[in-house]
Amino acid sequence: MNFKQLIEHYESLDKKDLIKKIVDKNSLILKLEDEIDRLNQEVKRTKELEQDHKQMNGNLHKEIKKLTEDLNSPLKAMREVGL
Repeated sequence: MNFKQLIEHYESLDKKDLIKKIVDKNSLILKLEDEIDRLNQEVKRTKELEQDHKQMNGNLHKEIKKLTEDLNSPLKAMREVGL
């Protein structure tokens, strides 16, 4: 149904039916707006979670690198040979 047909359809309705249609459409719009808000909040939480994950991953990478360097240090090698 194109826009012109929709207008003609609405014009053909009696006042009570037209009001009911408008109320139903408004109700649907409000539900959809609530769903959009909920999804926007979910996107925000996901982005925050992703940022936290990146930070933790970076910190773990630094810690692994430090531990690897500690394992490869000359002092560690000397301890292993008993010097």
